[in-house]
Amino acid sequence: MSLLFTPFHLLSPRGGLALSNRIVVAPMCQYAALDGAPTDWHLMHWGNLLNSGAGLFTIEATAVLPEGRITHACLGLWDDRLEAAMADTLHRARALAPTVMTRAHLDTVRDAFVAAALRAQRLGVDAIELHGAHGYLLHEFLSPLSNQRDDVYGGTLQNRMRYPLEVFDAVRAAYQGVLGIRISASDWVEGGWDVAQSAELAQQLKARGCDFIHVSSGGLSPAQKITLGPGYQVPFARAVREASALPTIAVGLITQAEQAESVLQAGDADLVALARGFLYDPRWGWHAAAALGGTVAGKENYWRSLPREAQAVFGPVAIGVR
Repeated sequence: MSLLFTPFHLLSPRGGLALSNRIVVAPMCQYAALDGAPTDWHLMHWGNLLNSGAGLFTIEATAVLPEGRITHACLGLWDDRLEAAMADTLHRARALAPTVMTRAHLDTVRDAFVAAALRAQRLGVDAIELHGAHGYLLHEFLSPLSNQRDDVYGGTLQNRMRYPLEVFDAVRAAYQGVLGIRISASDWVEGGWDVAQSAELAQQLKARGCDFIHVSSGGLSPAQKITLGPGYQVPFARAVREASALPTIAVGLITQAEQAESVLQAGDADLVALARGFLYDPRWGWHAAAALGGTVAGKENYWRSLPREAQAVFGPVAIGVR
C-alpha cells in the first residue's frame, strides 16, 4: 500500500488538522488559496533579504485542497526599513548595510508575528508555518555567519536560538491551531549553521509545542556550496526527525512519485513537499496516485477527464451517461 496516499494528522492545542495524503506544496507563492479549504499561513520577516527588493514582513496563505494538495498565496507588507540580526550584510555586492536590531526592534517584530497569528486565528486558519529558513530573519539569528552579536542573542548556540525561540513561544501562546516552522538545516558553508545545530533546535521546538518541522537548506550566504542531486535534503530531514520525533516534511529535488514514496517508506520523513515539480505539473498528485495505486478526491467536473489507465484515481465514482 502506498504511504504517500495514506492520511496524516497534525496535532494542535485545538485538535489538529487531518490531511488526506502526505503531499505538500512548498511555499513559493505559486498558488492561490481556495474557498472552503483548510488554510495555513506562512509567516516571515525578510531581514537582510529586503536588499533583494522583497517586503519587510510577509504572510503567505496556504490551503489544503480537497485532493490533499496544499497551496499558497503571498501578501507582502512593504516598508523601506532594513533591519537584521547584525549591521553587516552577507550580500555586499547588491545590498545596503542593514540596521542592527535593538531590543525594542526585536520586540516589535515578535509582536508583529503574534498579531499576524491572531488575525489568522480570527479568520479560522488551521495552521501556521514560521519561516526560519533561506536567510530570512529567524535564520539570520540562528547562523553564526549572519549573527555575530555580542549580547544575549549572539555567540553560543543557546544565544543564537534565543530570539527565534522567543518568537515561536509568543506565537504558540497566541495561536491554538497547528504551528510549525521551516528551517534551513545547513548553510552549506564551513563554520555556518549545520544539521547538528538544527537537531538541537528541533528538540527545543518540540518541547515548546511545535507541531511539525519543514526541513530545507541554504539560502543565507552566497558562499554556499550545495551538493545538488535527487532528494539532496532528505538526509537532513531524517536527522532532524530522528533527533526530535517531530512530524517532518522533506523537500528538495523530489520529483517522481516513486521517489516520494521511498522517502516515506524509509522513514526519512512523514510528509513530502514539492515546489518546482508542481509548477511544472500542477496535477502531480493525480499522476502520482495513478502511478502508485492511490486515490485523491476530485471534483465531479473532473471525473470524465481521466485516461483509461488512470480511471481509479478518484476512487469509486459513478459517471452518468450523456
